[in-house]
Amino acid sequence: MADLILHHYDEAPFAEKIRMVFGIKHLNWCSVIQPSAMPKPDLLPLTGGYRRTPVFQVGADIYCDTQLIAEWLERQYPSPSIFPDGNPGLGMALGSWANGPYVVTSVAIYMGAEDPFAGTLKLPEHFHEDRKKMWMKQFDTDALGPRLAGYRSQLDAHTAFIVQQLADGRAFLLGSKPGWVDMHAMWDPWFLYRFAPNEAKRAYERFPQIAAWLARLAALGQGTRIEMPPSAALDIARDAIPLPATGIDPHDPIGIAAGTLVRISPSDYAEANVVGRLVGTTTSSVTIRREDPRVGEVAVHFPKIGYAVEPA
Repeated sequence: MADLILHHYDEAPFAEKIRMVFGIKHLNWCSVIQPSAMPKPDLLPLTGGYRRTPVFQVGADIYCDTQLIAEWLERQYPSPSIFPDGNPGLGMALGSWANGPYVVTSVAIYMGAEDPFAGTLKLPEHFHEDRKKMWMKQFDTDALGPRLAGYRSQLDAHTAFIVQQLADGRAFLLGSKPGWVDMHAMWDPWFLYRFAPNEAKRAYERFPQIAAWLARLAALGQGTRIEMPPSAALDIARDAIPLPATGIDPHDPIGIAAGTLVRISPSDYAEANVVGRLVGTTTSSVTIRREDPRVGEVAVHFPKIGYAVEPA
């Protein structure tokens, strides 16, 4: 199989979810470090405008969003499974909680906190302004101060779910083995400890089981990481051929014919649309093909949940 390439940066919490999956599955993978904020000149030729982290690449096939990346990795490398309890549907469905209200709560707290970036994070000076633009659909960053108490209260309620699961002394949320549910739930404490440590101390210090659980997750490692320059990843895409088009799922109510020029846009962030020819859909994903002078033709894959597809 072609190299597994993850476009990310080390401080990215969503990328950490996939790095943990690599650890669970003991995979070899190539690390391509991308900027944490725009501009991203070595990423957009692959994605056509999608700027989130991480992006996963296999040859000329580009996978966007952690849910879709995790689904692909589980399908291609089923053992060890990231669904140790045998409930993949439930594990995936919990992403709508974890990547939605739970994440929004933590990001709002960090954006409004008095101590953002209090640690030693390697972030550019314009990172905060970049994220303000990204999150403008969710909240007005400049008006968060009076609302912080409410967000903190909501975070505590979300945290209670995790504490309840760990209350019987289990190692991970589903028992003795780690899984995708752990990756969902670890996002917020992992993020706050790095981006707003005083807020993390307020939220988690009274729950020692949270710190012990995070330590067990960190001990999983990240598989075998091999650094790759961005130019090499672009060359790999240029020299590869995307997977054959699958066509439209016959039961898909999308109502858009294969070959139609479409626009795909996230429903929760303010960011650029991605335009390409629709070449395939499944129950849970949509694929377009697009061309770029640097990489030639690539297929870009998105999950359906959280993204809108419409004729361009």
